[in-house]
Amino acid sequence: MATEKSHGHNSFKHLLSPIKIGPIEVKNRIALAPMNETMSDGHGQVTEQLLSYYAARAKGGTGLVITGAVMGTKLGSQFVWGRNMHCFNDGHGQGMTLLSDRIHYFGAKACIQLSVGFGRQGHTYEEDVLVPAASANVPYEITADRMMKNMPKAMAGSERGRQWLIGPMTRELTISEIHHEQKEFANSAQLAVICGFDAIEIHAPHGYLEHQFLSPLTNRRTDYYGGPWRNRKRFLNEVMEQVRYACPGVAVGVRISAEEHVEGGLTREEMIDLAQDLEARGADYISLSDGGGYEELTHLIPTKEIAQHFPETGADFKAVLKIPVMIPSQHDAVKADQDIAAGKFDVSALGRQLLCDPEYANKLAAGRQEDIDKCARCNTCILRALARTSMACPNNPWLGREYADPSLMLGPFQKHEHLIPPGWEAGLPALDRPWWHSEIPMARQHFRPFRGPGAEPKLGMLGPTKNLGSGPTQSLTQVLGKCEETD
Repeated sequence: MATEKSHGHNSFKHLLSPIKIGPIEVKNRIALAPMNETMSDGHGQVTEQLLSYYAARAKGGTGLVITGAVMGTKLGSQFVWGRNMHCFNDGHGQGMTLLSDRIHYFGAKACIQLSVGFGRQGHTYEEDVLVPAASANVPYEITADRMMKNMPKAMAGSERGRQWLIGPMTRELTISEIHHEQKEFANSAQLAVICGFDAIEIHAPHGYLEHQFLSPLTNRRTDYYGGPWRNRKRFLNEVMEQVRYACPGVAVGVRISAEEHVEGGLTREEMIDLAQDLEARGADYISLSDGGGYEELTHLIPTKEIAQHFPETGADFKAVLKIPVMIPSQHDAVKADQDIAAGKFDVSALGRQLLCDPEYANKLAAGRQEDIDKCARCNTCILRALARTSMACPNNPWLGREYADPSLMLGPFQKHEHLIPPGWEAGLPALDRPWWHSEIPMARQHFRPFRGPGAEPKLGMLGPTKNLGSGPTQSLTQVLGKCEETD
């Protein structure tokens, strides 16, 4: 059912232009936004339906296909949202390779969104098991005034569904667990590179584990991962450093919320500062989501009206960043093209719109924008996923049944595919050893000091900084330079 109004002749030359993201070039500025599609099996393995679902979006002309959250650690995989793919041991390699191959076969770049864990937004089948999170005793609670469209009506008629509105009790991750999870996560990122993915997106938005460390509303720690802003962003900054070092040959991006829309929550200014940290540590792009998570679903899964602020939000981030900025939920291709031309953002990440019409990009390229099936934002797809069943759409009878479409099957290797994934070419450093000499250039290249309220400390772990070199203060790169000289 085509409902997109014609805007006259429009070549969409900005939206359909290629873009360089780190070491890769994407053929256009349209990305499949990461969504928990709940199409893997109960053990985190890929299914034919999942492969065909992503194939349909790649075949439809989407430039960058980003997966839903893939669990990057064994601990995180035990507390998921219904069904999520896994990528943390070699047993997951076959399925992940089939997925990247299917995306590449149909001409798109493949990006895996890796998650270190869901924290307080995770779930468990065992009611007496505490969910590992940034802080203890911080369950979520969803209220009707902050639900997405049509969710209050659905919940009113389902007592079973209302049980999901209050999350499980949490326990605080220990520092030892944090370091273990970070290292396992970096190893999982390398596994994704081996499986052929062109890009890795670190999953840190809207209320999940990394976000829980950032937010003063969910981080109640008293160690060096809590308290002041510079401590609360430490966890994610460390993850960025480790993944960047582990995977030098692929693009690495980070998805974060632009702000929390509640009193005392994360501000846009803080998140812009965080984005600068991530850029300095080697991030190749920033993908913006919004809000604090399950308790702010109106911003996580926005209406058309709420989504209107995203271009201006993206412009605020672009004003200080040199890397591409991706924003979500801009279904109007004409306006998206104009906003990209105006420098407000670089890539349009579409979720529900590409569920509704996987051929969105192809129709724009063919000058058939009037034939696009427009997403009504009715959220039928998401409400079905919340119920742990397959997605479906009133405007796309193929959603959830792509596995039955023979045109989405894989065939022989094509000339545009790589038998040896390009991400292998830069090499993959070993991660099962202590800090070595070869890591020093990476630290120097991506160093940016923690920023936050208060004066910079004058004393460090190595004693007074004035004894380490000239000047009253000294950067980590100077310290590492001294170590290198005496190595």
